[in-house]
Amino acid sequence: MSEEIARLVEISICDLHGIESRAGAPAVAREVLRLNTAVRDIARPALHFSDQPADFPAALLRNADPANA
Repeated sequence: MSEEIARLVEISICDLHGIESRAGAPAVAREVLRLNTAVRDIARPALHFSDQPADFPAALLRNADPANA
């Protein structure tokens, strides 16, 4: 994880939301990166190189686990 990402998360937590993270910005940044990677990995097989950014949520819905409905 880069320090830049941790700094951006810290800015978001403190300046935008006005709260102080109990976990700390580096821990939050690691979790954000982990979740982003997981979502991309789920959607990647359902997307084609010519798809538009708006197609991403639709791909997630098509591949959603019915148990989470």
